[in-house]
Amino acid sequence: MNAKLKALIGDRLPKGISLKRDKSLFIKKSKKYRHNGEEKEKTLTHTIHLGITPDMTDAKAREQFETQLASATTVRNQMIEKLASRKFLETDTAKTVGEGSLQQVFDMLNDMGTWKGKHQQLVQQYFQDTMNFFAERENKKPMVKDLHTSEWTLLEFKEWCAKAVVNRKMNMYKTVNTNSVNKRLGVWRQITAYAIKKRLFSLSDTLDPSKKNFGIEDEKRNQSKPKPPLSIEQEENLFAVIREYEDSFWEDCLTVAIDTGVRHDGELNKISTDWIDFGKRTLTFKRPKTQTWSTIPLTKRAFDVFKRRREIALKDENNRFFPVSKSSIRHTWNKYRERAGLSDEYTPYCTRHTFITRLVEAGVSPKAVMDLAGHGAIETTLTFYTHSTNEILETAISSLEEYKDKKKVANMKPVNGAVGSSLIGHNSRKVLKK
Repeated sequence: MNAKLKALIGDRLPKGISLKRDKSLFIKKSKKYRHNGEEKEKTLTHTIHLGITPDMTDAKAREQFETQLASATTVRNQMIEKLASRKFLETDTAKTVGEGSLQQVFDMLNDMGTWKGKHQQLVQQYFQDTMNFFAERENKKPMVKDLHTSEWTLLEFKEWCAKAVVNRKMNMYKTVNTNSVNKRLGVWRQITAYAIKKRLFSLSDTLDPSKKNFGIEDEKRNQSKPKPPLSIEQEENLFAVIREYEDSFWEDCLTVAIDTGVRHDGELNKISTDWIDFGKRTLTFKRPKTQTWSTIPLTKRAFDVFKRRREIALKDENNRFFPVSKSSIRHTWNKYRERAGLSDEYTPYCTRHTFITRLVEAGVSPKAVMDLAGHGAIETTLTFYTHSTNEILETAISSLEEYKDKKKVANMKPVNGAVGSSLIGHNSRKVLKK
């Protein structure tokens, strides 16, 4: 940072905000007060990264500084407002037994086995993103309190996190959805809750002690475009293409996927001979996502697939009918989808979407659809009713027309020889004259 810019920054900084190592704005506010006859002092601090790089012009650097100064001023005002509250100053004042660092509390949760397997690896990445966020702000050992200094910290992390996800090498599409950000915020809430439980942090110091999420609000979910189900004609065309390639394995695999609506990973590729009751013609298994049991009566063609492939499945190490990976399903689906003339909006997931949509179109009750689909909440099922297909809408209008016709007939029908109610009115006199 050149001397001219540094001097400009020094002149513009208000009380409570200072320049830290020419890279960040450091906000600090304190307040002394008496509690239970004792003199106490509460101090709040926060650091905002300036983001000024050597390649910036003087004009661009000044603009960047003004933007970050506005944010720092907002944080300072939030601190002043917090410190003005007696409830904030006095609640749980003496209950903590020490200060917990993010790493300390995270390690405690990890050692307890809070996360397991693949989920544990993902959470490690989520936590590392948090540590990287604070490291860029020259905070090498962030504390739990640093998550709750101000609402600006939360906002800044959300923006930083979204950029970090987009710039990952594995992110070929360079996109990010709110779920990616919210999963990391979920780790923040877990760390906060455990720190409070172990008295390493005070509830009163959270962003919002009155809320279950401690004020760590998730980003609003992106409203995804409803995925189209396959029509009967599209399905028949797809299978006709697969038969041209004499690929009976994938024809059977996709038949089961469409007729049972099972999720691909953990359900379709795990179906074993133990899951099939050949006497009752049912598929029974525990859903890995919701940890609930599901029993799905099999269609004739799905049952025929399982009968035909039973001997082959028994030769598999785990007696699986379709030992395939997510990537192989995606690759094969796209291959046949393109040859069948279907657009790329028809993703592999549409096998499940088709199953559920057809249940809805057939007039099956939401509760029955929920059980067959293995949804964890009825709200998920109801989205298939709110995102109505043309067939559902046409059926609804036909039902409305039938209802109106029935009401007309009922109103025209005479009661005990009297004129029907539809004739009562100014036209009734002309009818009576005749």
